[in-house]
Amino acid sequence: MTSIAMPKLKGIPQLGLGTYPLRGEDVIGAVSMALEIGLRHIDTAQMYGNEADVGTALRRSGLARSEIYVVTKVDPSNLGKAHFASSVARSMDDLGGPADLLLIHWPPSDDDFEATVDRLITERARGMANAIGVSNFSPSMLRRAQMVAGGSLICNQVEFHPLLDQSKLLAAARETGVALAAYSPLARGKALQPNVIQDIAIRLGRPASEIVLRWIIQQGVIAIPMTTKRENALSNVAALNFELSPEDMAAISALGTRDGRTINPSWMAGRWD
Repeated sequence: MTSIAMPKLKGIPQLGLGTYPLRGEDVIGAVSMALEIGLRHIDTAQMYGNEADVGTALRRSGLARSEIYVVTKVDPSNLGKAHFASSVARSMDDLGGPADLLLIHWPPSDDDFEATVDRLITERARGMANAIGVSNFSPSMLRRAQMVAGGSLICNQVEFHPLLDQSKLLAAARETGVALAAYSPLARGKALQPNVIQDIAIRLGRPASEIVLRWIIQQGVIAIPMTTKRENALSNVAALNFELSPEDMAAISALGTRDGRTINPSWMAGRWD
């Protein structure tokens, strides 16, 4: 197996593999392929229902567990006191050991906010994770959570791509010392379509997907695209190997709006800011 010289943010490899919505042999094959080509950052979640399969792929890889950065997330249904710790224990059993990064997948209710962050801190203290963070937290939620955590959160995993203006969230992440990680970085293919991105891709002789991923990475954001195809994974890695001009970065950034979400569940209605 090869290994890629990979920049890291808060110790997190800046490019990884997302595994939603893969299960069974599909996710085992995708994780095995990613590790084979040199990626070392694998993202999963209780909600995905594939942690055990990801664990199988990790064991089959032959790599030492210390060589792979594994992220998982606590499902919203498990955030309460009754299920948090037991759900995390099951996740770690399925994954074959402590996570490198454990996240709260979706924000808890306001009346249980501080207690949920405290539960996350407790799991790290129990050795269930090397580091902790959150996912889908708005700027105000991120500031609140980081205050409760005493500055110990290292990541906020969110939808991040050129069609969605996340400039306020990126500013809040920098303010609080947290790395942003981009899920759905290609907006399920929609981010490849704008003429601006197509024109830059043609001019640079690169796929549109590499242009979008480079725009993300160049802002100091982690990207975790999902793919089952080796050629696409190798192309994703190629996004590490060039730079976009300030003019191209600005042109792509101008595409974003506050209405550009592709993932917007009902329980978040009125909670984005």
